[in-house]
Amino acid sequence: MGDDPGIFEVMHTMRTMRRLKTEPVPAEMIHKILDAGIRAPSGQNTQRWAFLVVTDSEGKQFFGERYDYWLHHQFGDRISNFDESTSMGRTTKAALHLAKHMHEAPVLLFCCGKRDWPFAVAEEKRVGKAPPSHGSIYPCVQNILLACRALGLGASLTTMHQMFEEEIHGYYQIPEDYGVVAVIPIGFPQGKFGPVSREPVETKTHYGKWGNRKLE
Repeated sequence: MGDDPGIFEVMHTMRTMRRLKTEPVPAEMIHKILDAGIRAPSGQNTQRWAFLVVTDSEGKQFFGERYDYWLHHQFGDRISNFDESTSMGRTTKAALHLAKHMHEAPVLLFCCGKRDWPFAVAEEKRVGKAPPSHGSIYPCVQNILLACRALGLGASLTTMHQMFEEEIHGYYQIPEDYGVVAVIPIGFPQGKFGPVSREPVETKTHYGKWGNRKLE
């Protein structure tokens, strides 16, 4: 599985990989990724996550067809006309590629969370289904993405599932007391990992009060 490159190297070179090879991902690698995920912290240590691993062709086709439809339905002209020479254009092109080839990804990982009302929602306003606790599930999701990178696997966090989540629950028989937080296609990447471009910390950080750029 290769040597562990170290946590800071992993974080600095973890690109979103939307172009994946079709070769299978060994079961032991998936287990190692999920085992890393469950090491994440969660609110009151409730560990409300659960996972659905989809590798069969029919299951991936079901998700891929709907993902591709809703991507185009939701964004329309914004993804029909784009400039490939720009960063956003390249991202759009990669997103469209993923949508068209979602069913070819070796693994679709559904990260689910037990539904639980946030403290800020008063009891009399708790109508319908509670949302999953995203704040407890996303640290787990991030651990999974980091583990994928450490093992040389490509992955990308997607949330288009929310447009057809009821269908997802019915098809995959996910209990209603769980909500799908993210779906992560996983496979060996066609591209290479490398340094990512980000705005510097100095332009994003305030100290004490907003607008103060220096740590006293």
